[in-house]
Amino acid sequence: MLAEDGIVNIGDAVAQADKLSTSELLIAAQQEAIEAGPDDPEPHLVALNQRPTPEVFGAATELIAGTDPAERVFGIRILRELGEADDTGRRPFSDQAVPLLRELLRQERDARALAWIISALSYNAARESLPEVLRFAEHSDAGVRFAVAAALPSLMNPEQAEPAAAAALLALCKDDNPETRYYALYALLDEVAGIDPDQLAVTLGALRDDPDEQVRAMARARRTDI
Repeated sequence: MLAEDGIVNIGDAVAQADKLSTSELLIAAQQEAIEAGPDDPEPHLVALNQRPTPEVFGAATELIAGTDPAERVFGIRILRELGEADDTGRRPFSDQAVPLLRELLRQERDARALAWIISALSYNAARESLPEVLRFAEHSDAGVRFAVAAALPSLMNPEQAEPAAAAALLALCKDDNPETRYYALYALLDEVAGIDPDQLAVTLGALRDDPDEQVRAMARARRTDI
């Protein structure tokens, strides 16, 4: 659906997609995922995520068990946001989905799929998966490391950061990817508690002259707040 300015109206597009049967929606969402660019809306996937039924969950579990990495990614993305999260961050199928995602994390070799698994665990508030996710903090693929930086705040103890997780975030502040540095630093400053102030001061000092403008600005703005 296009608005008058030619921009897709995502709300209207999702409402239109929601009129499809589940089987039709699965086909349309998978084709959409293949064709969409990184910033393109995916209304069929959104409509699918808003339909947390056993049929959708079953289709996703079949997809993640497949041999095609693209199909596995599509299934993981369904499980990532299948239904609204409750106050604890868990979703209607989290109790069934998280064990499957953890097992897939142990087996998966495709970097793109790994990144989506880590993100899906985060979106399902799977704090029990923290030790497994931490093993990927030094992965050779930049996308996987970024996924770890973005996921860790949802997997950590909100009141007292686990030492290994805090150390991983501090290390990710030195990552080659500026987006990873940004997410890791933001997590340390605003999303997790119990970070050693001396270690945080050293990290902020190192990042105040970071080549990335966003990272540099955040480090300088918060340098005097510690």
